[in-house]
Amino acid sequence: MKNRMKRIYSSIKKYHFIPITLAPALIILGAYVYYPTLFSLYLSFFKTQLYKTVEFVGLEHYLSLFHDQVFRIAFKNTLVYSVGAVSGTIVVGLGMALLLDSPLKGKDIFRSTFFMPYVIPFAAHALLWYWILDPRYGLVNHVLGFFGINPIPWLQSRSWVLPAFILMDVWKRSGFAMVLFLAGLQTIPDELYDAATVDGASEWKKFWKVTLPLLRPVTLFVVIMSLLHTLQLFVEPFLMTKGGPGQASLSVVYLIYREGFRTLNIGRSSAMAVILFLVIFIITILLIQFFDIEEIY
Repeated sequence: MKNRMKRIYSSIKKYHFIPITLAPALIILGAYVYYPTLFSLYLSFFKTQLYKTVEFVGLEHYLSLFHDQVFRIAFKNTLVYSVGAVSGTIVVGLGMALLLDSPLKGKDIFRSTFFMPYVIPFAAHALLWYWILDPRYGLVNHVLGFFGINPIPWLQSRSWVLPAFILMDVWKRSGFAMVLFLAGLQTIPDELYDAATVDGASEWKKFWKVTLPLLRPVTLFVVIMSLLHTLQLFVEPFLMTKGGPGQASLSVVYLIYREGFRTLNIGRSSAMAVILFLVIFIITILLIQFFDIEEIY
């Protein structure tokens, strides 16, 4: 009888251990992620006074956004920035990973140097690049001057402000992509390359037929993580351009901030946030289908 009671008591302790240990994390996620998300969805159907609902308007906020020229510009800017930044991060990160995967002296120093920008806080990163991109005294224009290129007004030009933001993001996030790609490269068996060599494959064919397909899961992860960051572009326009010049660097998240905290139109800003969430969700699902990583396994 005692042994049976002990077994029951130990099983209860065992099954209680999981919810008890998960409870703090679930409470934090519920308070700071799930509740605000659901509350934003709720507010998006109302006219609001601060965070209080005043009048139910249904889909009025959503329908008005589809005809809002400013929102369309912000959405377009965000997509252009995301495509450019993610593409650049993949290319540069994979290139650095391939370089470090080859026999190279001082690889640890290069790996640390390339990864260092990723750990810089976003505000410090933006302020650093604000100086680097200065049209008169910035480092970038100083280097371009050696090649006879006239100074470029990076943050003051409608044509150059988004490329400047893309350059900043690629510089910051390529080290993160490099580390992941390097880990993926080191899991590829050497036997596959040996077999490709026996079949007469060139180095370029090995890259396209062996390396890239087997890096597909890592590439998917890097693309999704980069998209989650770039589609929520905020720090750079907030600290550096205020969405300008004109509306050339206006992003969806900065517009959400402006609507919610400047004009205090919480219902409309909540509708923008819901639309952005749906866009990120749909793109993520499409990427998972496109990469089809189950085919590899």
